[in-house]
Amino acid sequence: MRDIKPWEVNKIFNEALETIAVSQVKKFYPSYIAKMTELPLGVVINKLKELEEQEALKIKHEFLCEECCRSILTVNQNDFFDPEVTCLYCGTENNFDPLDAIPIIELDDGYRESFSKKKPLTRELMLV
Repeated sequence: MRDIKPWEVNKIFNEALETIAVSQVKKFYPSYIAKMTELPLGVVINKLKELEEQEALKIKHEFLCEECCRSILTVNQNDFFDPEVTCLYCGTENNFDPLDAIPIIELDDGYRESFSKKKPLTRELMLV
């Protein structure tokens, strides 16, 4: 991967989030953005954390069934949850460790709507 300047990272990342915001995608994994943008996963995670602090999105934790690998539990980051969960799909008893959580991202509705109401800059608006 070539050296990318910080402003380029911001531009690429913001374009990817805008694409997701105007799409039908409700939840996504950090790896989805990394794949879309070809940015390193660590950079993507740091950017997502910044946006979470700005309340543009929520990072939740998802747990998969150990047997059938389906998503059976999604919780907010700091929520308490019962680690013993029975899979609704295959009936397997799962005992989750919080360290096994997979981060899943949900965009804030207001953040999502801000892109649908976005008006392109016209020449008249750009003249001072």
